[in-house]
Amino acid sequence: MIANHSPSTSNEQLQAALHAYPKLLSVARRVTGCVTLAEDVVQEVLLQLVSKPLREGIEAPTPYVMRMVRNLATDHMRRLQYERGLFVGEEVGGNASAYGSPEEHLHEAEAYKAFRCTVEAMPARTRKFYEEHYFDDIPQNIIAKEAGVSCALVCGLLREAHSRCLAAISLEASQDCASARGQRRSRPARVREMRA
Repeated sequence: MIANHSPSTSNEQLQAALHAYPKLLSVARRVTGCVTLAEDVVQEVLLQLVSKPLREGIEAPTPYVMRMVRNLATDHMRRLQYERGLFVGEEVGGNASAYGSPEEHLHEAEAYKAFRCTVEAMPARTRKFYEEHYFDDIPQNIIAKEAGVSCALVCGLLREAHSRCLAAISLEASQDCASARGQRRSRPARVREMRA
């Protein structure tokens, strides 16, 4: 059933809403936390009042309109949070996603290669101890008991092997940084050569 509203009723409701505009804006701003979003919400409610005025039986239209603003602002914020959860955001100012850039993957692959080479270069017994302890989570005392050596020897070999692996990884990382700096320095020279 379509209710027939007189233009005067619609106009009165709109005038009451415009008179309460600062309060409506304050309600929307409290919910959204943003002045711009609050203004958008209030404008949308005012447009709803113009296109479809309230029923004539509403005794207090201003509190009713305030409730409309609060509900619309709440719906808007819920929709915004839902939409933000759907997409993986990129870092501000960059083109790297949460999965990393190709350069990061290359550095990780090179660091892994350096680590693997270091492990393969270890003596057989040290490599066996290292792999059992760090990859299979076997405690040092069990490794020592199975190999028939002291726990101190196993601990010393593992500490030395782990230090070598960390050094190989950090050396690879420092070489990557040095080569990246070298590339940045050599770019202007190439640009100058191209201009000449």
